[in-house]
Amino acid sequence: MANNSEARPRWRVPRTNNPKVHRRLQEALTEAVAAVLYGDPWEAQQLIGQFERAFGQALGHRHVSAVQSGSAGLRLALLACGVRPGDEVITVANSDIATTAAISHCGASPVLCDVRADDYTIDPDRVAVLIGERTVGLLPVDLHGHPSDAAALRAIADRHGLFIVQDATLATGARDRGQRLGAYADMIVFSCSPFKPFSGIGSGGLVATEQPPLWERVELLKGYGARRGATPPVTYYHLVEGYNLSMSPMEAAVLAVKLPYLATWSAKRRLIGQWYAERLAGIPGVGLPQPRREAEAIYRTYTVQVPQRDEVYRRLHEQGIHAALHYVPPVHQQPVYRERRLRGADSLPITEALAARTLSLPVDPEFTEAEVDLVCDVLRATLAMTPRP
Repeated sequence: MANNSEARPRWRVPRTNNPKVHRRLQEALTEAVAAVLYGDPWEAQQLIGQFERAFGQALGHRHVSAVQSGSAGLRLALLACGVRPGDEVITVANSDIATTAAISHCGASPVLCDVRADDYTIDPDRVAVLIGERTVGLLPVDLHGHPSDAAALRAIADRHGLFIVQDATLATGARDRGQRLGAYADMIVFSCSPFKPFSGIGSGGLVATEQPPLWERVELLKGYGARRGATPPVTYYHLVEGYNLSMSPMEAAVLAVKLPYLATWSAKRRLIGQWYAERLAGIPGVGLPQPRREAEAIYRTYTVQVPQRDEVYRRLHEQGIHAALHYVPPVHQQPVYRERRLRGADSLPITEALAARTLSLPVDPEFTEAEVDLVCDVLRATLAMTPRP
């Protein structure tokens, strides 16, 4: 029988080496998964809380809630911060639709702010002009693993009485100004889905905060809005109409095995970013990312700016380099938002310029220098043979 599915390229340099990591950790992963599959279901559920505590200790967060996905985490964090229909939350357009959708799903409206050309994150200098009577919070995105300037945003938020929910779904393991990521935010959200810096086997996310009431609200909302009775017989009191958005025990088990390696993997991502920067410096027409010096980016990808981007992308794929186009076109140009005319959408010149030029090169902690050399050599050769406009 003929196979009508599109043939997948054989990647010389893939976006992720998760299968290789899983094979190396096979014994520990198999044991952890077996406990969920064949053990007591109640004990399996306890793995979620154990992982929450371990993650918080490893990354320096007091209160952590493991949820179904990063997308779910964003929505739950916004709801915990009190976002209601009619409110506005300022964010960016060069992100996954999950960011703006989380705002809309709360009944609020996204307001779009332009970004910095050097690190692709929200420009704090452009935020204040967008704050209006209905603005309740800021939702910066640590794009490609580059921490947004949350310290500058904190000063703005404090002046105007706004909250900050930091979208760090691409930046687990990064740090900022010598502190844990999220130190300047009310809440921070991480993702553990495949292709993310700290990935499990499916969907998974974490919401962290230093404020117990916000954590308690997320815990309530993710678990059907229920509180268990304190004494037998077991009873449940539903205080709000919540959701079923807890992380699965299987995901928690896998992530707990991988957590001890996160610091090493994050350091390797930073090193790979240095390798790319050294090898691509000075190539005509190529713009390199410039994360803030105070920030420790972890490079989910190494995202550069190139001319004739779509053609370069196609030729890299032909050569087995698994480059990616992330968040192209930006959300305000997507069909779902085009007619809504989101506030701020008519003043995003840098966002739109970057959308035509950015190309994400693969980064994975398993990469060797030889693999980074190969990516850079292929990119350099591709640019040399690509007609300039």
